[in-house]
Amino acid sequence: MLERGIMLKMIEIKHLKIEGKMGYDIKIRKKYATIQNLLENLNRFIEQEPLQRLWPPGRSNCYGCDLCCYERIPLTSIDVKQIMDFKGISLIGVFKYLWVEAQEKAIDISLRRKRDGSCTFLQSNGTCAIYEKRPFVCQTYICCPSTAEVNELRSQVVNQGMDELVRISLQAFALRGQTLPLNFSLRPRIRSEDWGKNVFSGKEDYSQILLRKVLSSDLFEQMLL
Repeated sequence: MLERGIMLKMIEIKHLKIEGKMGYDIKIRKKYATIQNLLENLNRFIEQEPLQRLWPPGRSNCYGCDLCCYERIPLTSIDVKQIMDFKGISLIGVFKYLWVEAQEKAIDISLRRKRDGSCTFLQSNGTCAIYEKRPFVCQTYICCPSTAEVNELRSQVVNQGMDELVRISLQAFALRGQTLPLNFSLRPRIRSEDWGKNVFSGKEDYSQILLRKVLSSDLFEQMLL
């Protein structure tokens, strides 16, 4: 049953009981809603609304909680652009913070992790060194139940965003006469021509990408009010 929640012009986020626990659902109110609209609404929801969380006993907010900082963090081209801007480094230079795996034609780019498995940007006090510019998956992760549509939205955004990240990275290293640095590979068969442009191409931030352009038509219609 849908209950109270945050409703702004573009995106509506509401509580929803999922398997007996208080989670949330997302609905798109306008066809010209952007990914940034989603992020802004979701961040407000996280800060203002009561949810059934996985926090350890005694914790009442996210500050200093690193429960989600030991997971793989896949990246989009915009995520990496924001890290580059935050650190003042180039696309080539940012790869010291990234981890690249390739299996045959598939390439996966995520944030590098430390020896203990934590994110490279996790600080000793449990906070994020790039919190203001943290990746899409970090901003859209809440340790509580969500609908299948919400999970699929995250997946579709990340998949297209990573495809563009791979494309521009292959291009950048090729211009230097180098190949994409691989941290792990299994029978890699990487060809730059396999990575074409998509909705993320040429975009600098999430406010430039309409949700209806990145989501499948079926998913968008399911989430549209």
